[in-house]
Amino acid sequence: MTQSPSDENSNTISDSVIMGDVHQHITVNAEEKDQDIDLGFSMRMDDSQPESEIPSDLFAVRPDTKGPRTVGILLLFGALVLLGQAYGDIGLHNATDLSTEEVGLILDVPNSQGDGSSEVTVEEYQTFHDAARDSGGYALRGYGLVFSSLLLITGGIMLIFLNGLGAKLAISGASIGLITGTAGSLMIKGAADTHLEGVLLLTYEITTYFCGVCMVMCLGIAALPMINARARLALYPGNKVALSVGEEK
Repeated sequence: MTQSPSDENSNTISDSVIMGDVHQHITVNAEEKDQDIDLGFSMRMDDSQPESEIPSDLFAVRPDTKGPRTVGILLLFGALVLLGQAYGDIGLHNATDLSTEEVGLILDVPNSQGDGSSEVTVEEYQTFHDAARDSGGYALRGYGLVFSSLLLITGGIMLIFLNGLGAKLAISGASIGLITGTAGSLMIKGAADTHLEGVLLLTYEITTYFCGVCMVMCLGIAALPMINARARLALYPGNKVALSVGEEK
């Protein structure tokens, strides 16, 4: 038995209607499920609710009290080291003649490190000592470091108590120590270049550079409380920084 073309067309139309109903039913169910999803929170906007205000000190610089006190303690230790160096220089400046035993202790290590061709004798070192004293290198470095140490000690104590004047005194003391220490070391090195040779001459040259580097580091540490904004605010609490938010018109 054969089907007519009209029966086949009717069957195709029926299948299309059924598939369309199923697709529409699935789409409706999906939309209902999407509507039933609970996100777990809800938000409600109220026009009468006031706008949130940004705190005026949200981005304000906070004072740092630990930094200046740490710098003050470091300056105290550095001042004690400078006092030890100053004591030795003043003693050498006041010593007219060095004993043979003292010169022997000074020359023992440098002479032992050479090949024997450039050993410094006691007479040569005594001549160098007299030239260094006459140049004023010992006196300049010794008394300059004493004055520098006193300023550093005073400034360090004031920094521990968060007094802004302490930073200025410490910077002044470190600057004086840098100038007098370097100048005095250069004078002593000039006398060494004239009367010494070998390893001992290199020792005085290294001492000059070492003194300059140490005093530059001391000056940098003393200047930290004035450079850092938070530390400066702790020393000068009257200078405050706050965020100002203007109202929109």
